[in-house]
Amino acid sequence: MRLAIVAALFALLAFALAKTVHVQSDFTAFLPATTTAEQRLLVAQLRDGLVSRTMLIALQGDVDVHLANASRKLATVLASSPEFTFVSNGGTLASPGLVELLMARRYALSPQVKPEAFTAAALHETLEKRLDDFSSPLGGATRALLPRDPTGELAALTRLLVPASQPALLHGVWFDTKGRRALLVAQTRAPGYDSVAQAAAVARVEEAVRPLGLKGRPALITGPGAFAAQSHQVIERDAQWLGGISVVAVLALLAYVYRSPRAVLLVATPVALGIAAGVLAVQAGFGSVHAITLGFGATLVGEAVDYPNYVLVQSSGDPGALQRISRTLALGVLTTVASALALAFSGFQGLAQLGVLTMVGIVVAGAAARWLVPWMAAGHTPVVHALPLPRIRFSATRRTRLLAGVATLAAIAGLAATHPAWWERDLANLSPISQDMRARDAQLRAEMGAPDVGLLAATSGATEAEALARAESLLPVLDREKSNGALRGYDSPATLLPSTATQDARRAALPEPAALAANLATALRGLPFRPDAFTPFLDDVRAAKTRAPVTRADYAGTPLAAKLEALVVQADGQWLALTTLAGVRDARAFESTLAKATNGTTRLVDLKAISTGMVDNYLRESLRQVAIGAALIALLLVVGLRSFVRAGRVMAPCLAALVLAAAVLVALGTRISVFHLVALLLVLGIGLNYALFLENAGTNDEQRERTRQALALCVATTVITFGVLAFSTTPVLRAIGVTVALGALLSLALAAAWLGAPRISTARTVAP
Repeated sequence: MRLAIVAALFALLAFALAKTVHVQSDFTAFLPATTTAEQRLLVAQLRDGLVSRTMLIALQGDVDVHLANASRKLATVLASSPEFTFVSNGGTLASPGLVELLMARRYALSPQVKPEAFTAAALHETLEKRLDDFSSPLGGATRALLPRDPTGELAALTRLLVPASQPALLHGVWFDTKGRRALLVAQTRAPGYDSVAQAAAVARVEEAVRPLGLKGRPALITGPGAFAAQSHQVIERDAQWLGGISVVAVLALLAYVYRSPRAVLLVATPVALGIAAGVLAVQAGFGSVHAITLGFGATLVGEAVDYPNYVLVQSSGDPGALQRISRTLALGVLTTVASALALAFSGFQGLAQLGVLTMVGIVVAGAAARWLVPWMAAGHTPVVHALPLPRIRFSATRRTRLLAGVATLAAIAGLAATHPAWWERDLANLSPISQDMRARDAQLRAEMGAPDVGLLAATSGATEAEALARAESLLPVLDREKSNGALRGYDSPATLLPSTATQDARRAALPEPAALAANLATALRGLPFRPDAFTPFLDDVRAAKTRAPVTRADYAGTPLAAKLEALVVQADGQWLALTTLAGVRDARAFESTLAKATNGTTRLVDLKAISTGMVDNYLRESLRQVAIGAALIALLLVVGLRSFVRAGRVMAPCLAALVLAAAVLVALGTRISVFHLVALLLVLGIGLNYALFLENAGTNDEQRERTRQALALCVATTVITFGVLAFSTTPVLRAIGVTVALGALLSLALAAAWLGAPRISTARTVAP
C-alpha cells in the first residue's frame, strides 16, 4: 500500500513535468546579467543581431567547376526557402525581389545622384563606358540593365551593400584562397538564439546539399545560429547519454551494496523526488528550463543520493540511529542549500537555474530521506554489503593536520602568485559552444570576410529618424577615415534609410522629363544605340521624382528587413543606429574622431571590452556571494553544533578542499571560470556533508563502521555521476564534472586527515 502511494505520487509528478516543463537552450542564459546600456546592447546583438542570423556554408568534396555549379544550385534552392531571407554566393546581389526594390528606389538611395550626372556630356561619357563594359565578363548583366539604368545607380548601391572584403571569385562564385571550397553566406529568418528554428535551417541546408553529389562531408555550416542548433543537439545528447550512464552506474553500485530491489527503490525515491521538484521549481520561477540545467539535474543524483544512503546504512541494525543522525542530516541539508545560495542569486540566469534546482532538490531529497524512507521501509532495514575497498588504517593526528595545512598554504601561495592569470575572462569561452566549433567558424569567417562584430558606432536619437539622420551625417567621416586607412570598411543603416531631406535633395537633382529627354538625345549622337532604347530609363526617372521617401516598411519581405531590424534598435528609451566597423586600426584614436565629429551623439562600442568587463564584474560579485554563503554556513554550523570549535573543525577541511581543487586545476592548465566556481560551491556542500558525517561518526566501533561505509558509498556515487560528466563535450558540464569529482575526493581525504577516519573494513556486510 505504501509503495502504491509513492507510485501515485511519481505519476502525478511525471504528469506535471510532461505538461509544464519547457526546455530551451539559448546560450545567452549563461551570460552575466546586464547593468549598462552597452552590456544590454551586447547581449541583444548576440541574441538577435545581424551576426547572430548569419550562417556560413562551405561546399567541398569535388573539383572547383563542379563545386561552382553546386554553389549556384544551392543558392537557388535556399533563396526560395522560408527559413532564409538572404543567400549569396558572390554571383548575384540577392533575391529578385530585392533587386527590383533597389532598382525602383535607386534614385532616392544612390549617393551619386547629382544634377551634373544627367547633363548631355555626362550621359554621353557614361554610355561610352557602358559600351566598353559589354566586352567584360559581366557584359551580359550590363546589357540587361542598360535600358533602365545607364547611369549605373544599381551598381553603386551594390557596392555599398557588399562586405568590406570578399572571398576570391572562381567560376563566378566565391571560393576559399586554395580553391577547394565554394563559399556561401545566408541570413536566417529566425534569430540566432532560437535553436529549434535554427536547427530547421541547418536541416534545410543539409537536405539541399544531399542531391548535389558531393563526396565525404559535403558541407561545413557555421555561425551563431548553427552553433545554437548544434549546441542544442550536443547538450541533449550529453544529458541523455551521460545522465543515463551515471544513473545506471549508480543503480548498479546500489544493487551491489544492498542486494535488494526494495532497498534500491528506497534510495532512488528521494533522489527522483528531489530532481523532479527542482525541475518544476525552475520552470515555475523562470518560465523554462535550460537544457544544461536538465543535464545538471542528472548529476544531482551524486549529491542527493548521500542522504538516503546515510540513513539506510546508519539504520542497519541500529533502531535508534535515525534519532541520533537527524540533527547531522538536517545540518548537512541546510549547509548544502546555503552553499547554493550564491548560484540562486547569480547574475547568470542559467546559473541561477542551477542554484534553484540544487536548493529545492536537496531540501526535498533530504526531507524524503528523513521521513519518507523510514515510512516506506516500515521497519525492514536492509542488509548493507560493504564495498570491496582495501583495508586502510588512518587516524587524524597532529601530523596529518599539519600536512593538510602545509598543502593548503602551498596551494594558496601558488594561486596568489599566478593571480589573475588563471581567471577565464573571455566571454566566448563561457558559452556552451565547443572550441572546435569556434575554430571552424573563425576559419570560414576569415575566408568570407564576414562581419565578426567587435566594434560598433552607436548613434543615438530621440526618434528613429533622428538617430538615422545623425548616422547619415557620420558617413563622410567614415569615408574619410576609410580613405586614410583608419578602417577597412563599414555598414551603416543610413545607406538604406537616408534622411527625408537627403532623399528630397536627390529627387530634386533629377531633371524634368523634357529636359532629360533632350539631354539624352544629345548624348546618343555618335553612339550605336537606337533613339528609343532608353525609354525605361526616362520612365523610371519620371516616376522617381514623384515617389514618397523610402521607409523601413518598403523593405518588408526582403532580406534587408532583418538587417535593418538588427541595426536600428530601440533601447533604454532612445533609438540607436548601429554602424558595424571592420578593420579599425586604432580604436582609441577612432573613438576620439567620432566624439569630435558628432558632439557626443555617436560613441564607439567595443563589444569585446564590454564582454570582458561583464565577466570581471561577475567574478567579483561571485566571490562576494561565495563569501556571504561561507559566512552563512559558518553561522549554521555554530548554531547546529553549538560550538565554535566544532564548527571550525568541520569547516576547515572543506575550505582547504576548495583551495586544493582550484590549485590542481590551475596546475593542469585550466583557466578558472564562473562555472568552476559553481562546481566549487557544490564541492563545498559535498565536503560539508562528509565532514559532518565524520564529526558525528558515533560513540562505538559499530556506529563508526557504519559511518565509514556510508561515506565510502557517498563518495563513490558522487565520483561516478560527476566523473561521467567530465566526458561531456559541453564546456559548462565538463567544467562542473571535472571539478566536483576532484573536489569530492579531496574533501573526503582532507576531512579524514582533519577529523579522523579509522580503518575501512572489508567485511562483507554491516548487518544487525
